[in-house]
Amino acid sequence: MSITLRSRRGAIGTNWHAVALREAMEIILGVGRAGGGKADARAGKVQWLDVSAGTARGDVLGADGELHQARIDLPVLSPGDREALLDVARSRPELPARLAAGQYPQEIEGELARSEVSLLPRGASELSHDCSCLDWPGPCRHVAALSYVLVEAVDEHPVHLLTLRGLTLDDLVQPQGGPLDGAAPGPVPGSGVGADPGCDAGGAEPSAGGPAFDPARMDPTQLAEVLGPETAAVIASFYRAGTAPSVTAPSAADDVLQ
Repeated sequence: MSITLRSRRGAIGTNWHAVALREAMEIILGVGRAGGGKADARAGKVQWLDVSAGTARGDVLGADGELHQARIDLPVLSPGDREALLDVARSRPELPARLAAGQYPQEIEGELARSEVSLLPRGASELSHDCSCLDWPGPCRHVAALSYVLVEAVDEHPVHLLTLRGLTLDDLVQPQGGPLDGAAPGPVPGSGVGADPGCDAGGAEPSAGGPAFDPARMDPTQLAEVLGPETAAVIASFYRAGTAPSVTAPSAADDVLQ
C-alpha cells in the first residue's frame, strides 16, 4: 500500500500553510533533492505517513527496492509558547472547528507572531531529518519524498501542524485553568495517513484519543457542583484509591465536601 498524491504536476500544496511548510522544507532539500523527492512522492514511493508530537515519519521505497525509514522533526512547543498559543485559541473559540474542517486562518499566525510563536517552522533551522539509508548527512531523496507527502497531508488536514507541535484539538477547547491545562499531549486519533494495513502507522503504537477527563485530578467540590456531594465523593474516592470505596466508610473526599 502506498500514498497517492492528489497533485500530479506543478507545486505541491495550495493552501497558504502548506505552501509555507513546503517552502521551509525546500530550503533544506535543495533543488536536486526537491525534484527527485517530488517525483518519488507522485510515483507512490511513500508507503505510509504517521504524524505525532515532534515527528513525521514513513517508509519510502528506494531505487534499490528496499524500504527506507525516513523522518522529519519539528520541535514541540515549549511550555511558554504552548500557553501563548492556548491564549490565542481561547480568544478564538471557532479555531478548533475550523482546523478540524481543514482550515487554518492566516490571521491566527499573525496573532501568534506577537509572542514569537508559530505552528509552522520558524525557519529551516527548526526542521531536522533522518533516514535509514546510507546517504548521509542528507537530506536524502527519501526524506524529500516524505516531505512532499507531509505537505499535502497538512494542506488537507492542518491539524497535523497542531500534532507536530505537541497539542491536540482537545487542548484548544479546555477552559483556562481547567484540569487539563499543561497536561502531557496525546496523539490525535487517525493521525496516521495511508498507514500500512499490517500495522498501525508502520509499527507505531495504536493512536490513543486526546487527553481524557480524569476525575482523579478534579477538585471534589467541582464534581459536587455537577453531580451532588454524595456521588462526587464516591467518584473522587474511587479514582484516587484505584478501587471502589466502601459506601459506608468515610473517605478523604467526604471531608473535602463537608
